[in-house]
Amino acid sequence: MRRAVIPGAIPGALSRATLPLALILASPRLAGAAEGYPDIEFHGLLDARVVRTPDDRSAFDGGLGKLRTGGDPGTRTTTLAEASLMATAHLMPGLDVYTHVRAEGEQRTAVDIIEAYARWRPVPTGPLAWQVKAGAFFPPLSLENDGLAWTSRYTLTPSAINSWVGEELRTEGSEVTLTWRPEGLGGSRFDLIGAVFAGNDGTGEMLDYRGWGLVERPAGLLDALRLPDEVAFHQGRSPPVRFQPFAEIDHQPGFYVGGRWTDPSAGELSYLHWDNRADPTITNGKAYAWATYFDSLGYKIMPAPGLTLLAQAMRGGTTVQPTIATESEGYFEALYLLISQEWGRFRLSGRFDAFGTHEDTPVTFRPHFDEHGKAYTAALSYRPLAWMRWTVEWVHVDSRRQQRLNVNLPIEAHENQAQLGVRLFF
Repeated sequence: MRRAVIPGAIPGALSRATLPLALILASPRLAGAAEGYPDIEFHGLLDARVVRTPDDRSAFDGGLGKLRTGGDPGTRTTTLAEASLMATAHLMPGLDVYTHVRAEGEQRTAVDIIEAYARWRPVPTGPLAWQVKAGAFFPPLSLENDGLAWTSRYTLTPSAINSWVGEELRTEGSEVTLTWRPEGLGGSRFDLIGAVFAGNDGTGEMLDYRGWGLVERPAGLLDALRLPDEVAFHQGRSPPVRFQPFAEIDHQPGFYVGGRWTDPSAGELSYLHWDNRADPTITNGKAYAWATYFDSLGYKIMPAPGLTLLAQAMRGGTTVQPTIATESEGYFEALYLLISQEWGRFRLSGRFDAFGTHEDTPVTFRPHFDEHGKAYTAALSYRPLAWMRWTVEWVHVDSRRQQRLNVNLPIEAHENQAQLGVRLFF
């Protein structure tokens, strides 16, 4: 899948995210809606790391490494830091506006928007309830990243599945959730979820050009992801080459549908089908649309005090077709299993990942981008104060990717990353 791709225009993604919010904020009916409204609630996150990096050059630096950090042969140490600010405006009972912005040195702008949406959630009068969200937000896929600022309480580095969700997926549209509680509060719960969205026509490009990665940094709405320099060299272009994953190219809406069953004793079982319905023959002159779809199945249970078990599997495909002769179709799959035990202020977590991609293309003058890999993650967290969490983490990734042959690298890579992180919450 070799097409010249350069950053697209960003303002479209930003306007799609903020227009619903502007309309709600401008509504005169909000004035004096109820006593104590409107009200704004602020939260923040400061995240600092010291990282012992692997030898393989990271994709953030144009390499083919699977982790956020990496460099030339020889162990290196680096420091990473970022700050997030979340604001929730409670405009009236049931109506909230949420915005998450981040300052971080590696992103394209000094401050970027991660999520921005409005949510209307009327108080239920019986076993049925509903809510609607409009703006830009993560689809309901992650079992890990349920903490403040879309972080995980288990590890610093999320699974390959949730790393990709953070990098290439963002709902820019509206989502409706219908909830049925047949036994009332405290009993079982059934959710039906559906959404229609724009943007996301670039989704799938990173999976093809780089493959899976384990990266804890979600892309912002204004950001652009860097492709491996090997891609730029093959295209005859000077790196860095970047693309915007949340661009709208073919002007066709995408959708997802899913469901979730939650039981106090049996855990939570969830399913989602996602499809951007992109036309892989359409270009905006800067990038082609990638027709991408997938199915995700997840399960979460807490079988004993402090013990959490998570499992998630994903399988899908992506297609691009600049011409009939260069049509390329790829398939991808991944899964992870996570176990976490909490003892007071300490939490010990371990996770196993397996992932792979397969590419079908008529191109014969280079190796296909097939890959197979697995990863092991261990993390120990300590929370001495309610607003502070220290975490030490080790990640090992074994992967086999044919693309490495194009730049005279061994087809197999063995990467290790150790880091000490502190997160401050307020």
